[in-house]
Amino acid sequence: MKKFLFLVLLVSCYKVSLSQTYKANVSQDSVKNLNNRIELLKANIKILELKVKESEEEEEVEKLRLKLLEANGKAKASAEETHSYSDKTVSSSTIDMKSMDKMSKKVKGDAIEARKALERFNKQVEKVVEIRSQIQTEERKVGYRKPTIVFSYD
Repeated sequence: MKKFLFLVLLVSCYKVSLSQTYKANVSQDSVKNLNNRIELLKANIKILELKVKESEEEEEVEKLRLKLLEANGKAKASAEETHSYSDKTVSSSTIDMKSMDKMSKKVKGDAIEARKALERFNKQVEKVVEIRSQIQTEERKVGYRKPTIVFSYD
């Protein structure tokens, strides 16, 4: 009887000691999967940040496109004005050198402005293309990762 009581006491003490210990419900493999998932989410955040940056740069491209159209319009108008003035001088055979010089300078300035606007526009388009290539690269990297999260509840 004493042995039986001792055995019952021993089992109850063992149960109490087990209830005081911590057992992890997440296995090491599951932690690795969770870490992979976190890395995947960070990569997705990076892709979204790049897309936001791309949209901002595209907005700038649209502004520069409007400026380019305006500069081209000015250059075309001043060139037509100079052409019409030169046609008038040919028919009347009196040439006003001062006004011709003034108009040629205006045409030249408008052409230079249009060229600069075109260069700014092209640089901005190159930035957008570069950002798009970065987005594609990051999306490919994310596409290769397919994490599986397994929870085992025992």
